[in-house]
Amino acid sequence: MNRKTLVAALVGALAAGGMVGGTTVAFAQADVIKQRQENRKATAGEMRAIKAVIDSKGDAKTVVASAAKLKQLENAFDKLFPAGSDKGETKALPTVWSDSAGFQAASKAADAAYDKLAVAAGSGDLAAVTAAFGDTGKACGACHEKFRAKAN
Repeated sequence: MNRKTLVAALVGALAAGGMVGGTTVAFAQADVIKQRQENRKATAGEMRAIKAVIDSKGDAKTVVASAAKLKQLENAFDKLFPAGSDKGETKALPTVWSDSAGFQAASKAADAAYDKLAVAAGSGDLAAVTAAFGDTGKACGACHEKFRAKAN
């Protein structure tokens, strides 16, 4: 479909009071779901980077930036679940919306784990980073258990 035809179709739908509003909502839902997925991909990347430092017995202080990024990602993530964004290609379980308080608590637990990870990294103590990383993984896993569908 060329650009003029697409514009004409949209104008016609608006004039006829068609489903443009519903389509806009569907696009918005798909967009927020995509944002959630990209956020979690970035989170996984930061976790892999930290694990690489631990496995290589690298400089623990290099984890500070990743811990800060994890916190930033988490602060954005829990806002990416507006009402109605449970439809589409998402692994978010209905409990995200039915137990919003629990979901927020899980997000706060992850946030606290990221803070502890940052403190451990700032100390330069790789053993402390390793322990804090384990706790961070547990906080992430606890959220996945209740609020994320298992991969097939």
